[in-house]
Amino acid sequence: MGLNLYKEEAKVFLESIDAVNESPLKKITFLEEEFNLLKKYLEIDNTDKIRHQIYDMLFILFEIAADFDFDLDTEWKIGKEKKSQYNAQAE
Repeated sequence: MGLNLYKEEAKVFLESIDAVNESPLKKITFLEEEFNLLKKYLEIDNTDKIRHQIYDMLFILFEIAADFDFDLDTEWKIGKEKKSQYNAQAE
C-alpha cells in the first residue's frame, strides 16, 4: 500500500468532518500536542500508548500532505535514493 493511499484516506476524513480548508498551522499544533504525549509515553514505556501516538502523528502528517496534495510516494522514493547514496559514500 502506497503512502498516497493513506493521504487520500486522510483527505476523505477531512472532507467528512468539513475540515478541508482548515489551516495546516492548526494541524501543526495538534502534531505538537501528540508529540508531547509521545514523549510522555516513551518516558513511562507504555507501548500501547506509544503505538497510538505514532498513528495519530502519522495521520496528522497525512492530513497536511492532503492539504497540499503532495505526492508522498515520490517523496519517499527521492528520500530513499538520497539515503542509499549517503550509505554508499559512507562505505
